[in-house]
Amino acid sequence: MSIEHEAKFGLDDCLDMEQRLRGLARLRTPWHFESNTVYDRAGELAASGRLLRLRRALTCTLTFKEPVPGPGTFGVKSRLERETQIEDPQAMDAILRGLGYTPQLRYEKFRAVWELPQGLIYLDILPFGDFLEIEAIPEQISSIARHIGLDPGSAMDKSYHALHQSWRRQNGLDACEDFVFDEARHQRLTILLGCQAQGETNAD
Repeated sequence: MSIEHEAKFGLDDCLDMEQRLRGLARLRTPWHFESNTVYDRAGELAASGRLLRLRRALTCTLTFKEPVPGPGTFGVKSRLERETQIEDPQAMDAILRGLGYTPQLRYEKFRAVWELPQGLIYLDILPFGDFLEIEAIPEQISSIARHIGLDPGSAMDKSYHALHQSWRRQNGLDACEDFVFDEARHQRLTILLGCQAQGETNAD
């Protein structure tokens, strides 16, 4: 078990930030595709701020997150995290369903991971926008943001699900839980980013 501290920042273009990071950080994981499924049982996990997620990417992982007790840091999301690699995601999906957990949300992203001595930087391209995540101890997140040219005051502690819902409201779109790429854009980004591997586009 570990404590994850992260802050999100909206970007105009991940590829512009990637060029900046080339002179500031070390590439840890090249661009790759992720497909994620969030499970719940009658809303019990969401109601208590917990998350159960099966991720298909370069490797497959099962992750459980829950809130950290006590006061937090403005703009930083802190959660207790337990994660393990999964050899057979289809079998794990069947196990979760057998325990009464069902898919509640499916989302996709293209991600690259960069590394600084103080923490990790995630570049994320989602169907509704480009984002950057900084994962480090809370005291370091602001200094990392400044180091790579971001305003620490623009840090967000929202989940991608919450940001997607806000984006849909701002654009006058009907409510929708999932955010996945259409096939044409998925293929364009795969080629543009030179992805080493693709996850499965169907997370169920």
